[in-house]
Amino acid sequence: MNIVLPYNFKKQGNDYRFDTDKGLFYSVKFLDGSFYFVSLPAYVPVFEMSITTVSLGDHLSPPRDPRIEATIVEIFRHFFQEHENSIIYICDNLDQKQAARHRKFDMWFRAHTEKGLEKFDTHFIIESLEIYASLILHTDNSYKDELVKVFLNQANEYDKG
Repeated sequence: MNIVLPYNFKKQGNDYRFDTDKGLFYSVKFLDGSFYFVSLPAYVPVFEMSITTVSLGDHLSPPRDPRIEATIVEIFRHFFQEHENSIIYICDNLDQKQAARHRKFDMWFRAHTEKGLEKFDTHFIIESLEIYASLILHTDNSYKDELVKVFLNQANEYDKG
């Protein structure tokens, strides 16, 4: 079994940054994700994860590099050291490839699942847009029951609004 080492990353607030040995520069941010929830109390922390290629260097598109995935997984682990943190992941649907993105994210989660983390999935339609979303949280999250209930009920909440 080959062990893939992550790149070194720097953390500033909820923004993690790293460079690859192929000249790419990445930013992984954890932004306020509470606006995705219609009825979640403001005191419950939930974040949206954003992975951005800040600079491609000399490349037209990111080359395959298993260390990038390993680094994102390590950043993910670091973020969840705070048990109250939770992440909502919404698959981009602008190019109609949201189902494929959801499958890829699910595959990554299963391959790198951490003991103590749980993932919940939902799928619904808002104004003809198909939404695939996942909620990831620590099993010791004190808001777990409230978060999961609101998350899994999103389709009904949007229908009311």
